[in-house]
Amino acid sequence: MHWLHDIKDVLPVKGEPETRDPDGIDTVVLHCTAMPGWNVWETARYHTGPNHISDAGCPTIAYAYFIEPDGLMYRCLPRGIRSWHVGPWNNRSIGVCMAYDACEEPPPREQLTAAAELCARLVSDLGLTPDRVLGHRELEGTGYVIENGECVQRKECPGRAVDMDEFRDRVAAILERSDGSDVRDA
Repeated sequence: MHWLHDIKDVLPVKGEPETRDPDGIDTVVLHCTAMPGWNVWETARYHTGPNHISDAGCPTIAYAYFIEPDGLMYRCLPRGIRSWHVGPWNNRSIGVCMAYDACEEPPPREQLTAAAELCARLVSDLGLTPDRVLGHRELEGTGYVIENGECVQRKECPGRAVDMDEFRDRVAAILERSDGSDVRDA
């Protein structure tokens, strides 16, 4: 069993977060921090300070959910908050981030298992199917762009060692179990 710890009320916020209609969420996006050793607190401080997304900082952490290498899971934002994690997809997607530096090795097994369990719960809660779980690199306009008829990859997130087709198959298998996802609120 994986426990989901709600820390949304204690993470840093800068200004007034943007809101959205949670009923419009049609995609779950898997991310990685791409920074060795970063945890949810370092990630939140980075996002709300000057960063690669905005020189002024983002209003909130960029991810609604965060998973540590040992599988510890955090809820960082309510679904009605629009976070800045995938540019043109922000209104319609929810971000799940693994504290993983996207090296040649895959994320720890416990972390990847927790991520699949969490994505299965989100897909179920949102009325989506596993094919709506995408890696950041799979999103046109932010993960890749088409230039002169060619696909130009901009991101490797959630890491090339994460096979997204295999990951979606894991999410589907979890949904097919009689007990469904093994994620519970702490």
